[in-house]
Parts: sequence; structure tokens; C-alpha cells
Amino acid sequence: MSTDYASVNSSKLKFKGEKKKRKRKRQEGTASEGSVWCNDETARHHVWWIVRNILDVKGSVLLEHKESTSYVAAAEDASILLGAVREQHEGPENAEIFTALPGSAADKIAIKSGYDKFLTVAMDGSISGRSEAIGSREEFQVAFHDGYQVMKGCNGRYLTFNRDGTIGCTSEDVKESNKVIVRTRGDKEAKVETLADMEKKGSVKEYEKNYVKMFQKFQDKKLKINTNSSKELKTARKDGRFHEEMLDRREKMKSDRYCM
Repeated sequence: MSTDYASVNSSKLKFKGEKKKRKRKRQEGTASEGSVWCNDETARHHVWWIVRNILDVKGSVLLEHKESTSYVAAAEDASILLGAVREQHEGPENAEIFTALPGSAADKIAIKSGYDKFLTVAMDGSISGRSEAIGSREEFQVAFHDGYQVMKGCNGRYLTFNRDGTIGCTSEDVKESNKVIVRTRGDKEAKVETLADMEKKGSVKEYEKNYVKMFQKFQDKKLKINTNSSKELKTARKDGRFHEEMLDRREKMKSDRYCM
């Protein structure tokens, strides 16, 4: 577990000649002034606070199962599962920390795992962490309720926590097994641009150049970009499939380490 989530133990300043005082043992379940054990919410989740609107869903996030208080985790084989129940003062594992990015609409987000892959929903509702670009299958529509959220996949079904620990977008109606609590430790005041807003900035050529830099190998120290006309990119940007079109163009480039 990362040291970022370890509790910080503060101590009182000691002065020369000051007599040492005996510490009184505090009973379990009680809280003293200044203690991090101020309530169950703080003790269990540390600095991870519950988001209240879509503008807060950004940066590092946890996806908590409302009923079990367990967090969603990404495995090395790209499967997405429900992690173990966390004890008080035990922060999340690295595999349980995801990154939320704005989607193509105001109420949509994309979620990236710690393996730098986007969560994607298949038509049968199964969820995996394999995608490298954001398309319609990588977007989740988030709806806010009193104390929890629900997330709908591209197949029109809600994210569901199954009894065997697996997760998928399989439910047509909202039930207890669909309730998610999204937590973040991001800046509440920062304004989030949607993916569509960011894509409109600058030329499509410049955007593609910066995008390709993240993936290519540089054996000959030269950046290789698809030489086809950028008209296809401009059309794709208008149609809301900009990232999918860039991925298609990358697949044609042999220097791309992910699309060979």
C-alpha cells in the first residue's frame, strides 16, 4: 500500500525541564479532541470524500460498493473485481485507485486503471480494463442520488456488483446491487472541461501529434505520424468519435508499441 494513505501521527512539542505525563488509554470507539478517529467516515476512508456532483468526479477516484464498503479493483489480467473489505485506518490499495476523465457529455466520465488502460463495457455487460482510447464503450453515465450514485454503460444497463465479486453492466433497473459511492481527493474548486471541450482546442494535427507521442517507440529518434489527410479527423471530431479515429490511424503505424 502506498505511503500516501498512511496516517500521520502528530506529537506535542517537548521543552527542556518539562515533566513527562502519563498517557491515559482511550477506550475503543471514543474520540478525543484532534483525533483522526472523529467518526466512522474519516476513520474508514481517510481523505477520500464522497462526490456530490459530476464536476467533482475527476482525478484520482475510488469506486465503493455501498453495501459492503469494499472498493473496485483492477487486476493484472485486465479483469475488474470487487476488492476486500477495508479495515478502519487501512487506506485503499494501489489497484483500487482509478483516474476519472471527462466524457463526451456533461454527465459522462471515462475511468482509467492504474495499468493505464480504460475500463470498457462489452455488449454482454462484462467490464474489463483493456482499452487504450476513449470511445462510446469506455464512457459511463453517472446519476446522483441521496448518498450514492449509479453508473450506466454503453449498453444501457447499470453497473452491477455480483455476489461472486465480479462486476458488470447488466441490470436494467436500479437495485441495491447497483449503488456506487464515488470518492475523490481532488480539488473541489477546479473546473473540469469535458473531453469535447478539450478536443476543440487547437488543430487536429497538433492534437494527434501530442497523442502519438505517448505511445510510439523512437528507435530512429523520429516521430512517425499518419500521413493521410486530416479531413477524417475533423469529421470524426464533429461526430464525437475523435479518439477512435486516432486509434485507427495509430494501428497503421508500425512504430506504435501498442498497435503493432
